[in-house]
Amino acid sequence: MVEGRCNCGGVKVSMSELPKNSAICYCSNCRRAGSSVGSIVYLLDRCDVKIDDPNKHIKNYSDSDTKSGNTITRQFCGNCGW
Repeated sequence: MVEGRCNCGGVKVSMSELPKNSAICYCSNCRRAGSSVGSIVYLLDRCDVKIDDPNKHIKNYSDSDTKSGNTITRQFCGNCGW
C-alpha cells in the first residue's frame, strides 16, 4: 500500500501499489505548479486511487493559460494548500 496526505492530514490518498508509468513534464504550467523546472506525472486510472476527504477540504484550480488551449484542473487541500 502506498499512502500520502496533505500537510494538515485533512486529505489522504492511497494506492495499492506504485504506478508503473510516469513522465516528467516541462511545460510552463507544470513548472509554475511545482515551482521547479518540471513536474513528475504519474499515469494511472482513477479507480486505482482512493481519496479520503471527510471534511471536504479538496479545492479545484482550473488553469486555462495553456499552450494547447485545453484547461488543466489541479486539486489541492483548501485548508493547508497542499
